Amino acid sequence: MKRISTVLIMMSMMFSLTACGGQTEPVSNVETETNQTVVEVEASETIQEELPKEASATTQLTTEENATTALETEMGFAINVEGITTTDELEGRIEEHLATLIASLNSRKEELFTEVDTYEKYRETDSVSAFYETIIDETNQMSIMLYEYSAYYARMILDADMDNDDKYDAIKGINNCLYEDACDEINDEIYEGIMDDMSDYFYEGIIEDAQEQADYSEWYDTSSQEYSQWYDTSAEVYSIYYDTAGDIYSFYYDMSGELYSGDLERAEEIYEKFVQKIEKAKGNGSNDTSVSSATYDTTIREASSVEGLEAIVETHVSECIAALNKEWEDLSTEIDTYEEYIENTDKIEAFHVRVEDASAEILTMICQYGVSYSDLILQSDSSTDDMYDDFEGFKDCIYDDACELVNDEIYDALLEEVKDYYYDGIINDVKDSVAYGDWSDARVAAYEWWSDARGEVYGNWSDTRGDLYSYWSDVRGELYSNNLDDAKEKVAKFQEKISK
Repeated sequence: MKRISTVLIMMSMMFSLTACGGQTEPVSNVETETNQTVVEVEASETIQEELPKEASATTQLTTEENATTALETEMGFAINVEGITTTDELEGRIEEHLATLIASLNSRKEELFTEVDTYEKYRETDSVSAFYETIIDETNQMSIMLYEYSAYYARMILDADMDNDDKYDAIKGINNCLYEDACDEINDEIYEGIMDDMSDYFYEGIIEDAQEQADYSEWYDTSSQEYSQWYDTSAEVYSIYYDTAGDIYSFYYDMSGELYSGDLERAEEIYEKFVQKIEKAKGNGSNDTSVSSATYDTTIREASSVEGLEAIVETHVSECIAALNKEWEDLSTEIDTYEEYIENTDKIEAFHVRVEDASAEILTMICQYGVSYSDLILQSDSSTDDMYDDFEGFKDCIYDDACELVNDEIYDALLEEVKDYYYDGIINDVKDSVAYGDWSDARVAAYEWWSDARGEVYGNWSDTRGDLYSYWSDVRGELYSNNLDDAKEKVAKFQEKISK
């Protein structure tokens, strides 16, 4: 029965992640420390054959100064591109690097099994809990590594001396090598491999076998703790895998579209944004908006040009999110002990609802800015051909950048911080000092509030992006057909939808 319930819970979790409308875009927020140097890429005449030595370009990616040319058993997570001159070689390096890291994790798992081979030893050590943390940490680092390899792959193609059709064909390697093969390797070898081994060996093995001999109350607590930490780790690993795959696929898809259209300038913009996403995932991103002075106000601001509006949208969304972060900062300062938490559960629950409502309001504001963006273009004196071209910026500003802020800063960052602070922090830390029933009830409630808020924010974000993409596609289609009046009608209908 335990195994069946485990499978059902994990299947439910997986379904909820995939049922929201395709791959996600959030990036796990992980901080890594590296000694940084610039990696240089030789441009290529034929990207799959060889890179000519007369041209080179410098990427914005970094690697550790002490990276070695050979892949070693204990090599780190920094990308290793020394000696790479073709994408075929790069694909081989990626496969070998990832396999080396997973093999190392598996080796330490086996060492743990040898070290903790009885129920008594399990009870006396923190090694199992520490290894679960290691799994999450290293899966995160592998994720960032795959982001960096994806960007490096794209950089090689962008710098190659080939026509756009060949670049379009070459970029498919990111889909095949990174999105499919590498991400699947994390799913198969860590989420389904190592995590299943951990469950089989500890929860369903050593601990279950000791049920008849151990004190039942003690055994029950031990069993519950092990299942909880295994489940939490499994959920986190799957989330990292799913988000990584979604981000890499979106990067590939966007790059592919621009290369197909022959728009190298926009391809470079997509590349730069992806590099910024990587730096943010590594903890190197910056937010210029002051949390202490930000005001939450979703009133639409006016602009006289598309360029001016783009600056307003980014600033306005950032300010609203910063204000929401300030609310969280105040709450976490006010309620920072378990006793205060228990006395103020109504405030904690209310804040989760506040996050849901605020994210919905911000997304609605973004949609309204989408209408403003459309009006500035459609009410200009430009030809419909120029309007068609100008409307491409809508996708970058509204659909991609503005919505991405909500996803990254609220869904990923803020809600994860709330969970870390209360569920994994204050509540988890008092497990051994309060009545188990009270502790369990508090933890279950905290997880439910967080899970509900996360699901609501993601659902709103996904639905909004779907609406915005359809709207962008419809209006652009009318402009392509030289139907300006029909394009304006699409705008009016979208405004009506927002009002409802």
